[in-house]
Amino acid sequence: MIQKTAKEIIESIYQAINNRDIEQAIQWVDDDCLYEDMNFSQPFQGKEAVKTLFQESCDNVPDDLKFIIDEITTEDPLKVGILWHVELDDIPLPNGRGVSFYRISETTGKLIFARDIVEPPLKPGKLSFLIIRLVTPLVRIFLAKDSNPPKTQLILSKILWFLAGTYIYVLLCSSPNFILPGESFWAIQPETITEVLNESLNFFFILPILNSLGISSMESPVVHPAIEAQFNFAEAWIFMFLPLLLADKRVRDFPKLALWSVAMFLTNVFLLPYMAFRFKQPILETKEEPKKGILERIFGWMGLIVGVTAISWLFIGRPEFGDVNQKIAYFMTQLNSSRVVIAFAVDIFLFAIFQIVLMSSIIPSNSPQRPLRFIPFFGLAFWLII
Repeated sequence: MIQKTAKEIIESIYQAINNRDIEQAIQWVDDDCLYEDMNFSQPFQGKEAVKTLFQESCDNVPDDLKFIIDEITTEDPLKVGILWHVELDDIPLPNGRGVSFYRISETTGKLIFARDIVEPPLKPGKLSFLIIRLVTPLVRIFLAKDSNPPKTQLILSKILWFLAGTYIYVLLCSSPNFILPGESFWAIQPETITEVLNESLNFFFILPILNSLGISSMESPVVHPAIEAQFNFAEAWIFMFLPLLLADKRVRDFPKLALWSVAMFLTNVFLLPYMAFRFKQPILETKEEPKKGILERIFGWMGLIVGVTAISWLFIGRPEFGDVNQKIAYFMTQLNSSRVVIAFAVDIFLFAIFQIVLMSSIIPSNSPQRPLRFIPFFGLAFWLII
């Protein structure tokens, strides 16, 4: 028989957690409870697992951090939904709001199911609609019943998914100077934002070139030439990936133009998941050389010109920053301290691998152009042009 309503039980659990009394809280948890905390990839099954969650939560937060219930539903005595927030020394914590649902067992009168959803620290806004649009086709592909790729492909797909998660966490989300030097995306400093914006304004060296020709309606920001060279070389490479993605028949019914558009700004944040899903698709034998028209040649020439300009810029651009040895020394210093520079270096390394994979699936095995896939950057540019 139920001795307390769901509302009373949940209020008792919250009060016990705030008092750091785990034993008092866990007495209201059923032995078969399923607790889904959206901060974790896997749910907590069973009373002991839930107790561990409660204990670790209390051990890893300050004693004056409290969970405050804002609103709680009471329409069903066995079910409640609540709105809550976190306070630290009676001060509401930023990004500390959440919503939860709880269900009580009819037989034991204890918590049998819970789901906690916490306010995300990153708020993409309208960008989330674009992300959903990109992810939806991938989910359909991933869940396709007739998809039965070989075991090797599944292993490669899992490896790439792991790399995608590692890339996003380590380069974008890990704590400052924890795994890599520099700040994370959520702790980015104003000077880093300024640096990225200045690099973006010098995209493909358009502004510096116009200024050198006497066209100064908008002044080019002064950025170290080594950083400008790296940024534009990476952008030129991903720029040439659009014809590759469009020619890749292994993944169909996918908004590749939208993927490429966001990859131009966020590079492997989106390209890595695409490659992971791609390995789950059946291998298609390529027998004919894909037809290349004016679009492919424009992308090839544009990428080649910008890439060569980027390399030349390192040697001759902005001489006020010293000779090439001084520029390279500065770049190596940034490679050991700037997460932005590290991210672009990782991108360039991955582009070389993805180029081989994509070109291998597009160019027939008997084609004399097939060896071009092993020449980073220039092999792709030459293949698009010829």
